[in-house]
Amino acid sequence: MTVTELVRKYAVSVYSAYILLVIIGLILPMVITDDFFNRIIILTFFYIMFSTSWNLLAYSGQASLGHAAFLGIGAFASTILIINGVTPVVSVLMGALAASLVGLFLGVICVRLKEWFLGLVTFGFAIIMAAVVNESSVFIEAINGLLVAVGVSGNLDPHMLGGSLGIYSPNIVSRDQYYYLFFFAMVGTILASHLVIRSKIGFAFAAIRENQAEAGMMGVDITRYKLIAFMISTFMAGFAGALFAPYNYFINPEIFSIHNSFMPIIMTISGGIGTIGGPIIGALVINLIWEQMGMMGMSIDRLLILGLILVLEILFLPKGLMPLMKKLINKVSGITSRDTPL
Repeated sequence: MTVTELVRKYAVSVYSAYILLVIIGLILPMVITDDFFNRIIILTFFYIMFSTSWNLLAYSGQASLGHAAFLGIGAFASTILIINGVTPVVSVLMGALAASLVGLFLGVICVRLKEWFLGLVTFGFAIIMAAVVNESSVFIEAINGLLVAVGVSGNLDPHMLGGSLGIYSPNIVSRDQYYYLFFFAMVGTILASHLVIRSKIGFAFAAIRENQAEAGMMGVDITRYKLIAFMISTFMAGFAGALFAPYNYFINPEIFSIHNSFMPIIMTISGGIGTIGGPIIGALVINLIWEQMGMMGMSIDRLLILGLILVLEILFLPKGLMPLMKKLINKVSGITSRDTPL
């Protein structure tokens, strides 16, 4: 059987795409054994999870410019629970739940706002969260398993240490096992996003995104489904943050940064907003470019280059890289674009 016949036979099944993803993920550590490149791969898994969470919110017609707020809430909540003796699995889930509950609270307040007005509110919320943690009267630092409270009014100025004090998060698994932890968490996040988008809830999200007024006339409960989208999206973002904190050893207010809020936006737009595979392709391409520029010694320059890439993509590839991949698959397999998975 030729390659073309194989693609034509199996590409139409979205589940075959997941099986292929799992096979590649399981084999990859056997091929790439260098710790540095292993970290880049894990960061890619992390960004795929984070971008998928943002994409799901955008799929419902809502925009967030401060998604790092929920990432940070999940990271801080889970880390504090872990260092206080709570089981890591429970801590991670509680951290994600904390982010989801905050997302619900913010959603209730802002549910009637449209598109980028909501985006500006979430952007401001991320700044507020960073300021609250950064300028709080008490910082928590975990040293040798002990919690030490350091007051701002005390002799120790946290800015003398190169930034705000944060929390040292203990490992929840061995360093070698983090690859598989992130990999299966990523697969689960993608699968959950797929199931939501292909469900009745996902159809309601799409109806709201395309025309909110008509969706309401058709009986779609706009407020209810917008809040559902907010809760699921922020839960996923908090889950990504809860896993990232112990892997990164240390968590501080920088997790609420503008950089972390805009990376999932750039990655999702680059891959294809509103598609299941968009955040995957976008995170893979953008993170590899970002890390490569870092290896070349770039700092501010790579921000400018990333901005230029985004502008060019918006001008020449407004739907992202996914349409190009679909065309390539169609050309090889001869199947129609509507049958192409993801």
